[in-house]
Amino acid sequence: MSASVRVGGQSVDVVEPDGALWPPEPAAPVLAISRVKTRVDRRIIEAWAEALRAAGWNLTLTNDITDAIRSARANDLIVPVGIAWLPISSAATARAGELAAGLLGGWARGQAQGRIFAKNPRRCRVLVGEPACFGELRSRWNERSGKPGQKGADFAAFVARQADITLHRSELRIRGDRYRSPRAVVDEVMTSRGFSEGLERLCATLSRSDEGVVADVRAYLDEMASEQHKLVVDLWARWARRLYSGAYQLRVDQTSLACVRELGTRHPLVFLPSHRSNLDPYVMASLLYENGMAQNHTLGGINMAFWPIGPLGRRVGVVFIRRSFRDNEVYRFTLRRYLGFLVSKRFNLEWYIEGGRSRTGKLLPPRLGLLTYLADAVEESSLDDLYAVPTAIVYDLLHEAKGMTTESKGHAKRGEGLAWLLRYAWMQRGDLGSVHVKFGEPVNLGKMLRNLSADDGSADNATRRLARSKIGFEICVRINRATLVTAPAVLLFALLGADDRALTLQEVDKVTSPVLAYVLARGIPLADDARDLASINSVEQTLEHLVRHDLVESYAGGIDRVYRVGPNQEMVAAFYRNSIIHWFVTRSILEVALLAPAAAGSSEDSIERAWTEALRLRDLLKFEFFFPEKREFREELLTELALVTPDLLIGGTGLRDAGRSLAASPVLVANRTLRSFVEAYSIVADHLAMLGTEPADGEEVIRKCLALGRQYRMQSLVTSPEAVSVHLFQTAFELAENRRLIVGGGEVHKARLAFAAELRGVLKRLRDIEQLDRAKRIAPLHSLPSSSAAPHRAPPALDLFETRIT
Repeated sequence: MSASVRVGGQSVDVVEPDGALWPPEPAAPVLAISRVKTRVDRRIIEAWAEALRAAGWNLTLTNDITDAIRSARANDLIVPVGIAWLPISSAATARAGELAAGLLGGWARGQAQGRIFAKNPRRCRVLVGEPACFGELRSRWNERSGKPGQKGADFAAFVARQADITLHRSELRIRGDRYRSPRAVVDEVMTSRGFSEGLERLCATLSRSDEGVVADVRAYLDEMASEQHKLVVDLWARWARRLYSGAYQLRVDQTSLACVRELGTRHPLVFLPSHRSNLDPYVMASLLYENGMAQNHTLGGINMAFWPIGPLGRRVGVVFIRRSFRDNEVYRFTLRRYLGFLVSKRFNLEWYIEGGRSRTGKLLPPRLGLLTYLADAVEESSLDDLYAVPTAIVYDLLHEAKGMTTESKGHAKRGEGLAWLLRYAWMQRGDLGSVHVKFGEPVNLGKMLRNLSADDGSADNATRRLARSKIGFEICVRINRATLVTAPAVLLFALLGADDRALTLQEVDKVTSPVLAYVLARGIPLADDARDLASINSVEQTLEHLVRHDLVESYAGGIDRVYRVGPNQEMVAAFYRNSIIHWFVTRSILEVALLAPAAAGSSEDSIERAWTEALRLRDLLKFEFFFPEKREFREELLTELALVTPDLLIGGTGLRDAGRSLAASPVLVANRTLRSFVEAYSIVADHLAMLGTEPADGEEVIRKCLALGRQYRMQSLVTSPEAVSVHLFQTAFELAENRRLIVGGGEVHKARLAFAAELRGVLKRLRDIEQLDRAKRIAPLHSLPSSSAAPHRAPPALDLFETRIT
């Protein structure tokens, strides 16, 4: 604040620029461009101009830019002026009248401003933007548009946009970084030189006229472009907090938040969160707002643009894009240019790299379309400091999990609309625990693109696609690494491995404790409530919390209270278990590999055979989980083995001793982790084998497998209810397609039979591990009294385990 002006007896502060051109020499001509619309704003600006003239300034105030630039000379100073209205306070609730003023504009805004100024003129600021010489503006226009010397309506529109951008930057000085927003988006994108050149190439490719393509581009930009209005941003953030806080406590990893906040002060960011709930963007909006960070431009499906979400969302930076536009080249071009504009102007982005909410609870494979467009924009603009921020969002419990898992059974997704929104908001109440947010290690997109591409810039399309695929994969790996293990997920992980048998509190604790010890030994990030599971009282409290939400069934009519996953709740329970399942996949592969019949022979040879078996399992599950490169994967297996038998890495005691140590370890996880996925794959493999040499159709395969899966469940051939899932069948179909088992004819029937046999072999080993795990869990708690106890011997499953590895 460097000055003030008197308006009607009231003092109004003036925010002036700090550059070398301001203030100008007293006699220098100054053309002040007024960017206000209401009567109150104009009166204040005119008072400011009159005060400067009275002080001897050579100042002209105008609203008509076209008329002003006709007679302007190269050295004339152009300065934009506007008005900013501050909120009552950062925590105050805006009044309904101010909301109407922010949304309706015009008369409503003028009426609100008159009342505000009469009661509290301190909320008003005169904004003086950074000035520029007229000659500099003209040079900037020539460079940007490629139309040298033009002074017509297009140039006037350019000057107006530059004035608005400059005033917006001035306003940021008093409002803070959270209100950064682009201005005049459509015109800014369409008047850039790169846009014109790209448009010419597109028109030539499509053999269409410039006029028709330009009209389509403008329509698409109008559909997707958004701005951030200060008042609406304030209200949106508060409403977002209210929406989720009725059911959740927000718990943010403060260390990773501090790193991201500091990074955001120096670089533009792209937040790429996991997506398990429609609450995710509201959690992100509230989190960033409350920590004083710039609001993101969030890309979301246009199916969510219904009233009032659509109008409000576009005023807080939501970019609504169409769900499918693969064959629409003009739309793809427009979206690519818009993303390039945003990142080149250093605005933060946000979208959900999975492409939609996870219906299974685990992280889905990345959708690379938007990432590809962004990578193209980074390469085109040579933007070297754009960082992607992997973001893990995990909920203890979710109201919508039940609805999402019904889709896995083949039910259609319900459409969104106002009625859906009201119903969804009403559901967000009650004690659902916490929502946990942790930011993963950021990725420098420009640097990674260069490292993955040819050094001489001659990378072909295949190399470019592979680079983008590796970046998407790496981001998902970092999201998984940042995903916290929650208490409900741990207990449901334990109960889902009980084979529908109810467990006492002591049995649940006996299963949970070694899992918790393993997590701690691995250094896996734990939520605070999960750490508390070291206490049996916390185990009981969490179980009762799950009982209240009908996920767990409790019975206390006998001697002991017992717990099991509730009737028809297995798939919902699996949703929460799957949120942490990636932490146990490598250990599970190690367990299954050590049970492989091929893992017999000499010590050294057996280790290599076990490694071969682990690679085969990795290939079997490659469409379900994210695995590192082979060398890193081997290191992870050795690290897991070192937790069980460190001597193997020191003296080489052999696979036999490693197997015994693994069998004797307090925790076995393969059955809990992999069984439902392998059973789902086995259903698909059996169906393909039944087809003989006939080709397979994806939709028909899914439909038939749902029926076959229900039959197998009734016959107890499949023991995991969550295995009968559309989404798991789809992944199995992708694997079969990758193995060329979908196209009929030739030797495909033999290959399909081999695929089914391979899966049955893995299932046999998982059931062996289940028997061993059950013997560990049950025998100590239900042994005979000491007076009649038989001599102790290893459970039959342990005999089987030792037989298989020796």
